[in-house]
Amino acid sequence: MSDSPRLFIALYTDEHISAKLAEDLKEKGYQAKSAQALRHFNWDDSAHLAYAAERQMAVLTFDHRFRLAADERIESGQDHWGVIISPELSLDQYALLLHWTLALLDKLTADELYNAVVYLQQFRE
Repeated sequence: MSDSPRLFIALYTDEHISAKLAEDLKEKGYQAKSAQALRHFNWDDSAHLAYAAERQMAVLTFDHRFRLAADERIESGQDHWGVIISPELSLDQYALLLHWTLALLDKLTADELYNAVVYLQQFRE
């Protein structure tokens, strides 16, 4: 981790999350990229996590196996900027996904998410 504190979380959404989320977050002034927009299709979890870590971005996913990829990365001496695991929500529940994500971005700093795995539903209000 860099010596200077990082306040704002940058998000990378894997291909399980609607690309609309990254677009909407960018419109609100957040740094966000989606796997779909970047054409990162059929990547394994460790590749998504490595991409995000190289760019100091946290990964947002529905895939609970990312916890294993995060653990393996730490065990191999490599850091990451956080994994956020969301319950699997339908497109009809998009507003809920956006609301919870904004709540997380409002409550956590990038430094607090560094090398951590959190569950998005912790941030429901």
